[in-house]
Amino acid sequence: MFKKILCAAVVLTMCLCTAGCSDKDNSSSSQLTQADSSSAADTTVTTTAPESSSQAETTNDSSSQPEPQEKEADITPAMWKVTGEKGNTVYFLGSMHALDDSCYPLPNEITDAYNASDSLAVECDIYAYMGDFAAQLELAQSMMYQDGTTIADHIDADLYESAKQILTDEGLYMSLFDVYNVTMWYSMMESAMMTHAGLDSNKGIDMQLLTTAHEEGKDIIEIESVDFQNELLYSQPDELNEFFLETYVYYYEDQCEELKKTFDLWKTGDMKEYLESDDELDGVDIEISDELQAMIDEYNKQLLDDRNKGMIEKAKAMIDGGQNVFYVVGAAHYYGDQGILKGLEDAGYTVEEIQYD
Repeated sequence: MFKKILCAAVVLTMCLCTAGCSDKDNSSSSQLTQADSSSAADTTVTTTAPESSSQAETTNDSSSQPEPQEKEADITPAMWKVTGEKGNTVYFLGSMHALDDSCYPLPNEITDAYNASDSLAVECDIYAYMGDFAAQLELAQSMMYQDGTTIADHIDADLYESAKQILTDEGLYMSLFDVYNVTMWYSMMESAMMTHAGLDSNKGIDMQLLTTAHEEGKDIIEIESVDFQNELLYSQPDELNEFFLETYVYYYEDQCEELKKTFDLWKTGDMKEYLESDDELDGVDIEISDELQAMIDEYNKQLLDDRNKGMIEKAKAMIDGGQNVFYVVGAAHYYGDQGILKGLEDAGYTVEEIQYD
């Protein structure tokens, strides 16, 4: 149960959390760049880490010397492909929406698949959303108390002080956050967990690929939408949101360690057994009423199973439509009896796993 709750931070894009707790930094978020090519018409995506001052130094004859390419990151996240009857290929990558610099430059297998695709399919275009200040402001205002109360008036005093302390320790707390409701606070706690684990949503593979796709003018397909995800995340009952906040706050270190474990498994492509297991977090012991358990079960169903159905149908349409597509959604959507892989195999498609050199 608690592992599935954590999937909210791993599987979804957390648009509100990103908008509320960090600014879009073009200088750091775009780690995917176009590499020089012998042909001006032949541009391909490679990956670079942020340039340091020492890397920026050049010699007098630098114009005649090619710049050395950084060694690709030693990561092998799970990726598959399906070849359509029209000869097209749809590549499927299981993403994690918050990463760190150790994941870049991306392996050639990923960049080659991206470059071979005409379109990039993502859960939603978070790059465009982060440039839409009006949409972010509207969402943020919807999460504010309008009756003059603050978060401290709506949750237990110890929970408020503990959450505030964690956000302060992570360098994320601002006094204006007190006017936001419990939904926003548990979203901010997810941001704190990422910070504590050394992860950054701006370095998530979705954001990196979207940044490059926008710069290149590559076709972008939204499998869902920002509005759809915000409605799912931020329209849940207050009782459920307060429960999420309690588990994040009172078991903060455990949740952070679980997030780090998830990150390590993502890098090696070994998430299947972990995501399909029903193991609970060690040391977590909270009594849950039947009513709250029903809310949790329904939320998990909406978070994964219900969304997987739409993702499978969109994937089938791309395969049958003859498109070459690089399809990127959260890794948890691919596994299990209701996952994308099983759904495509049941529909008669041959799913091949990509092997890394």
